[in-house]
Amino acid sequence: MELGMWVTIIAFGLFYLRLALLRGKKRRDVREQALAVKRQGKGAKMTVDEEHLPGYKITSWVLVAFAAVLMLAGMMARYNTGFPVWAQEYWWIGTSLGAILFAFCFE
Repeated sequence: MELGMWVTIIAFGLFYLRLALLRGKKRRDVREQALAVKRQGKGAKMTVDEEHLPGYKITSWVLVAFAAVLMLAGMMARYNTGFPVWAQEYWWIGTSLGAILFAFCFE
């Protein structure tokens, strides 16, 4: 496999790792809140809304769109012969930057 493929695999691995960390943080926060409510006694209630929310939220839709365009442009440069030769050789830069930018669109 070539260098660009390895860089892209690592970039998407970092993206999925970040999402997994955010999801784990959300579960940990919900568990801590449930324990706090349990310590308060019978009269206290846990808010149900927070428990059913996804483990992440999107910070900027503009960045999501820009990251998606970068990833798609990189993949098109990889598989389309209509792009210049330099773009076909360095297709992985746009794809990897898009994946890393996409990872930071969530909190």
